[in-house]
Amino acid sequence: MSELLSQAAQLMLVGMGAVIIFLCLLVVAMSAMKRLIPTPEAVASRHSPVKDKNSDTAPPAVLAAISAAIHHYRNGTKAANNKEKS
Repeated sequence: MSELLSQAAQLMLVGMGAVIIFLCLLVVAMSAMKRLIPTPEAVASRHSPVKDKNSDTAPPAVLAAISAAIHHYRNGTKAANNKEKS
């Protein structure tokens, strides 16, 4: 019986050791890839020109059209909800 327990303990230690080694190698590989492969944010910051904060605003006609569409949608949604309730 003790021989069977010693074999089980040995198998458990070998298995746990293999898992720990694999996980350590995985951490090392992920750290290496993090340094070697650029992130999308880093690529975008290198390739996009610097923009003015004022250049991001839309023309007044576009803003008016968007506002009108939102107003129309909200009024249409309220009217549809009121029809369903009555």
